Amino acid sequence: MKDLKIKVVPVVSGERLIGVLSYKGILMSSAGRMTKVKSVMEPPYSINFMSSLDDAIAKFVLWKAKASPVVDDGNRLVGYLSREDLMNFLLINRLLPNLYVKDVMTSPAITIEGSESIARARWLMLRNGVSRLPVINRLGSIEGVISMTDIVERIYIIRLTRRRGFEQFEEEFLAAPVKEFMSSPPIYVLPNQTLEDVVKTLSNYRITGMPVIDGGKVVGVVSGVDVLKAYAKQLIYEELVEAKIPQTLRVDELVKSQVETLVNEYLSDIRRITNVINFSINVREESKGGRKRYGVRTRLVCDEGVLTSEGVGWDLLSAVRDSLEKLEKRIKKLVSRGKELRRSKSRKHI
Repeated sequence: MKDLKIKVVPVVSGERLIGVLSYKGILMSSAGRMTKVKSVMEPPYSINFMSSLDDAIAKFVLWKAKASPVVDDGNRLVGYLSREDLMNFLLINRLLPNLYVKDVMTSPAITIEGSESIARARWLMLRNGVSRLPVINRLGSIEGVISMTDIVERIYIIRLTRRRGFEQFEEEFLAAPVKEFMSSPPIYVLPNQTLEDVVKTLSNYRITGMPVIDGGKVVGVVSGVDVLKAYAKQLIYEELVEAKIPQTLRVDELVKSQVETLVNEYLSDIRRITNVINFSINVREESKGGRKRYGVRTRLVCDEGVLTSEGVGWDLLSAVRDSLEKLEKRIKKLVSRGKELRRSKSRKHI
């Protein structure tokens, strides 16, 4: 993955796709040098080789995918498609919408100070469903960028060592300040640059996203999926539904934005393994031991049926994540069980 600079690797058995391996999956696990791929791979998702460009882009947006295996009608791996492939096609064929960065960027951005630890950067990425963080100084000026790739590759190199005490080296790395491992100077764009500028910059530097800077301050972030989403909005795809937090909830706009980002990140993962028909989230405030606590109920309607999940937490993000993690585990188990039943029936008919 590092040598080829790819974020997703198809996992096959007898030419047939059985899963995908990603940096996110590695980061969320405690994978070491002897860890088997099957123990950290994610459920398979793919695009059929006969799909149209518009269908492929719509799926990339729904899944927030960085890349996808391409399979034939027999689920045999025949190729690989990335965001960069799609964006470059739109660029070369002059199909990019006539929009500016400020029209498509995500704002406000989740940032981290250079003096904060790598462990906190990892926590922020997993907590908020993002793969890179702009690094700022105490005055709020941009200094660099730290990415999930930076963290995963460093941790894995440490775990690959045969020397005893590698756990200590990993702890030292996680305790180190972000500024020691960030990419600097940062690659960025300005709010008034075009989508063409975004695609050229992402492609030239082989990155998936970057901060948006105005007056030396971070005002947002923009990624390849934002570019594809801008194109997809021209299409007739009613299923591009995203979760929104009720306006009546008494939390600031930054927290609401973080929650919506987290929810839609989980929805993207779920959409890769099942057809999402409808999704809703209900948030309530309650008191526990004199402290305010949040309760979250999520409801998913998909091809497998209707699933609900409850989560609680002292802060809203923790409660939302608790509910979504339970929901994702249930749907993965349900989908896996369905596949096993179909394989069992198929063997009986042979």
